[in-house]
Amino acid sequence: MEIIPAVLTDDPRQAREWLEGIKKSGKFSRVQIDFIDGKYADNKTIEPEEVDMTPYLELGFDAHLMVVEKNLEKYVRQAKKVGFDRIIAQMESIGHPGELAGLALDVHTGTDILEPYLPGLEVVVVMAVESGFGGQEFDPKVIKKIRVLSGLRREKNYRYRICVDGGVEQDRLAELEAAGADEVAVGAARVLSWTDAE
Repeated sequence: MEIIPAVLTDDPRQAREWLEGIKKSGKFSRVQIDFIDGKYADNKTIEPEEVDMTPYLELGFDAHLMVVEKNLEKYVRQAKKVGFDRIIAQMESIGHPGELAGLALDVHTGTDILEPYLPGLEVVVVMAVESGFGGQEFDPKVIKKIRVLSGLRREKNYRYRICVDGGVEQDRLAELEAAGADEVAVGAARVLSWTDAE
């Protein structure tokens, strides 16, 4: 299972420091950067155009957009312009979900809302915490959602990857993988402490 460090910050300098630490560790092939517009959640982060990915081009980059619909087009445009190769929007904030290859499902939203769009998705992000803030506890009820999405993928021969985002500790990894998760997004500070402890 792939571990993806997630960067959530309102400080471009801190984002660069985390990206440098992720690159130096040599342990990861992809990074997720969380973008929150202050409307979808009561938190405001950097915007995609503030991220200089040039020194880190060997990594893949996810833009996880936690923004309201009226801001979505601007954030998608910025993310594409600076080179994010996977753009993921919250299902709850998007009027036309079929236009994106990545959708995220809030912790309180059922999987049925996603089903019409699954054939065209590259990645489904299952949130295990409330969207918008780091440092929250993992909600174990998402295990059922992972199993449902994994079963649909197997039954219908879909190709999407399942990523679990929020509150994941090392002792959860085996359980998540057994349920069908392919990836977990873990806060950069937390995941870098895992590598320091190795």
